[in-house]
Amino acid sequence: MTEISEEERRIWAYLLNNRTAAAIEVGLNCDVPIEMAQRCIDRIGTPREVFEREERQREVKPTRVQTLETAIQLTGGDRNKSYGPPFDNLSDCADLWNAYINTKWDCIEVTADGSYRVNLNAEDVAWMMTLVKMARSFQPGYHPDNYTDAAAYSAIAGECREIQMEEDKK
Repeated sequence: MTEISEEERRIWAYLLNNRTAAAIEVGLNCDVPIEMAQRCIDRIGTPREVFEREERQREVKPTRVQTLETAIQLTGGDRNKSYGPPFDNLSDCADLWNAYINTKWDCIEVTADGSYRVNLNAEDVAWMMTLVKMARSFQPGYHPDNYTDAAAYSAIAGECREIQMEEDKK
């Protein structure tokens, strides 16, 4: 293994933290001749443009792009593997929600024209989210977050009922 000088050690250390630095920048910051800095840069063998392109790719993306990329990764990856195709899971949810709404008949109102109107409240939504977690548990495998989330939604439903009762008193 070839021994490197203290100047080269400073150059390499600087380049590790500043991969796109030009020879003049390296020379000034490492107190070495610009030619020596350029020789070290040339030995890397990777064009500066590659490093610059990598840095541009690491730039912060807008929130909407990050959100969509995350959604694609989750729905096409882990969640799809864990819970199956969205259609199947959402069909299970629909069956549970229909059972819930049909059992809780007082949330369904017949309008003057004979059509139906469903009036859900915050408690209903919390219970229905519990059913989403239940539907997810129908799939093979064990995902503890479904049970934790279901417990949380159940507690939230109770809190919503409590708040609604207080508001109804007003």
